[in-house]
Amino acid sequence: MPSSKKFILESGRASQVRIEIIEHLQAVEKLRGVAVILDVFRASNTIIALLDSGVSELVLLSDLEEARRLKARRPGWLLLGERHGITPPDFDGGNSPAEAASGAFSGRRVILTTSAGTQAVGRLGAAQAVFFGSFANAHILSQVLRGLAPQEVHLLPMGLEALEPALEDQLAAGYLAQLLAGCRLDFSGIRSQLLGCNGAQRLRSLEQHADLDFCTALDSHRVIPQVRYGELPRVEALAQG
Repeated sequence: MPSSKKFILESGRASQVRIEIIEHLQAVEKLRGVAVILDVFRASNTIIALLDSGVSELVLLSDLEEARRLKARRPGWLLLGERHGITPPDFDGGNSPAEAASGAFSGRRVILTTSAGTQAVGRLGAAQAVFFGSFANAHILSQVLRGLAPQEVHLLPMGLEALEPALEDQLAAGYLAQLLAGCRLDFSGIRSQLLGCNGAQRLRSLEQHADLDFCTALDSHRVIPQVRYGELPRVEALAQG
């Protein structure tokens, strides 16, 4: 199984919920519970913003060339994403929550491929459910997860290019785990860590200041992206009662 940190949380009923923060992603295909993908800088937030802005369809792909081939077959779709933080020159847009929130892609069908956040999606098909989380939707996501009462919740901090830990994603995993435990948390200290971490410095070096502001805001959105598996992995906003 993937290397993880485990917590046992009381669910408020007779059963308990096991929370795992997955530290290594080599064997995520084996996960069977509810999985939450956490890529704070920036895929989780780009997906939240795209769904909130009203894209008509959103497909997530891990492989860059597969994304290009799909775009060639469906030229009316938009191809968005990045590698090493940079938008490839043949793409229609980047991995930018601020750009997505502007409404520039409203009503369009979109393909998104990124260095980290989309890398695990195709490997989680055995999970009970797969969601995307960030600080932007942390509280509403924790409420929905507690309402689902799963036996297991797996939190996946994707890290830098899905290869090495990133503080922003580890902070998000810890924050969500504590929310699921019913803890009251002070976000101000966490935000200070976010703004001072290496990921934030990378965004500043790429002049992505608006994205940094979006990604470090707490509970700015009530959108919960859920992956739907089929011919292509799609993500939709979870309907809330």
